Amino acid sequence: MTVLLRKACVTDIPAIYRGEEDYIRRWEPDHEASWRSELGRHLSRWVENFYRLTVATIGGDFAGYSLWTDEQAYAELCTINVTQACRRRGIGRLLLDTYALDAASQGLTHLRLSVRPDNPAKLMYQEAGYRLTGTDPNGYLRYERSA
Repeated sequence: MTVLLRKACVTDIPAIYRGEEDYIRRWEPDHEASWRSELGRHLSRWVENFYRLTVATIGGDFAGYSLWTDEQAYAELCTINVTQACRRRGIGRLLLDTYALDAASQGLTHLRLSVRPDNPAKLMYQEAGYRLTGTDPNGYLRYERSA
């Protein structure tokens, strides 16, 4: 299995949309209607930060993605997702490490992300050196680390 990481291209948007939709349906089904009503805002974030959108592929097939934003004082991981068929192969960790390297290359030395308390991805974040710093107003766990 060879994983290729690359910057996103416009043709990746449908797969990214499906990944976000799958996440909402799986982890936050009560928020699906509000997520859909804010789809324009989500698309704007993807477009405004397109050069910070990394895609993972295996054999040319879409396997996952991550997106982060520059919040001036820190780099915020907005989303990270690996397709169901490609999970548990280290792709999420590759995307996470790439986020840290990309942020550092742009002069951001502080990394931040949030995750639902019941999302098993929090273990990956902890193993990557992120430390729990609190809970945000929506009940998500807030993790931080240096780039």
